[in-house]
Amino acid sequence: MTTENTEETAAVPVNRHAPTAYESQRAHLEKLLKDPSKPVILPQAPEEKTVRPPREMMKNVQGSSAGAGSGEFHVYKQNRRREYERIKIMEDQSEKEAATREFEQRRVQNLFEAEAKTARNRAKRQKRKERSKGGKSESTGDHASSVDVDGIGPAVKKRKFDNRGTQVIFKQPGQGDSENESDAAAELALSISTEEPIAFAEERAIVIVDDP
Repeated sequence: MTTENTEETAAVPVNRHAPTAYESQRAHLEKLLKDPSKPVILPQAPEEKTVRPPREMMKNVQGSSAGAGSGEFHVYKQNRRREYERIKIMEDQSEKEAATREFEQRRVQNLFEAEAKTARNRAKRQKRKERSKGGKSESTGDHASSVDVDGIGPAVKKRKFDNRGTQVIFKQPGQGDSENESDAAAELALSISTEEPIAFAEERAIVIVDDP
């Protein structure tokens, strides 16, 4: 019997330290979950302390030494306690208003800083997009100029035939329409100069001779 009792007591863990916040919260939750149908009583918010406002007129003003040896000393202590409580409540209210005002100022400042940071990041992203678009357009232009129209390979030179003869003229890429216009004008002048003149029939005058 003694050995069994010693074994049971040794098996039970002994908590030899103060419970932490985690352990106390876990014990509280376990206690609540044992009976889920039991209603949970939630504590209400504490009400603000209010003191009776001071009287508009004090008929009997007493000092600390005036009622020390009489039966009115308890009245003086009660009035003084009420006045101290009223002053303390006023100080607490002023501190709460100052804390609220400071919190609102910090909140507005944080919102302003966050908005400014977001605007800077947006501008950076926009500039990055514009640079990437410009690089893409330049790369596509270079690629289009390096690829031949027919898709055979890189077009280093463009070949065209001259109508004035059998020779072949090579045109460099990048030559504009001004050369085409000049070539067309030269071809037109050449064609006009090489054309044969049109033969016109000579008019013959008819002479009528009257016999005498």
